[in-house]
Formats: sequence, C-alpha cells, structure tokens
Amino acid sequence: MLLSLKQIEIMSEFKIVSNGFNHGYSMTFENGYTISVQFSEKNYSDGKTNAEVAAWDADGEWYQLVDGNDVIGWQSTDDVAKWMDKVSKLK
Repeated sequence: MLLSLKQIEIMSEFKIVSNGFNHGYSMTFENGYTISVQFSEKNYSDGKTNAEVAAWDADGEWYQLVDGNDVIGWQSTDDVAKWMDKVSKLK
C-alpha cells in the first residue's frame, strides 16, 4: 500500500536527543502533536527517577500542559505515560 503525501506528513516519528544539555526523546503522533521527554540534571529532572515533559503542535505552538505552563518537571514514569496518552489524543 502506498501512502499519500498527506499521510507521510502526519506519520508518527521518534527522535532521540543527547547533547550537553538535553538527554531524552521526542515522539510525534499522528495528530501532529509532539511530546518531549527529557531527563538530565540540566532539565527539570533529577536525571534518574523523573523527567521534564513539554509538547507542541504541528505548527510549533507550545501546548499548555497545566496552569499556563508549557514545560513541567519532575514527572514520574506513570505521569509521563499519562501525558503521552493525553497528547496523542489532542485534536
């Protein structure tokens, strides 16, 4: 089956980030939203047991996760999983 150009544009995608500041990954969902999960002491994270989460839409507009904040820190693995589920279902 061949994919149309539009389908290719919204196909999900994984990216791994590891540099002097960020260590983590991002996932772009079929709805066009991307979630970033970063875990290092230079992020809002202890680098081992929790992570920083942010999300944005296909146009690069930041999604307000909670109370006007587009980046939230110190999220547990369960919290991150819940954010992934929520962001993947945004319209």
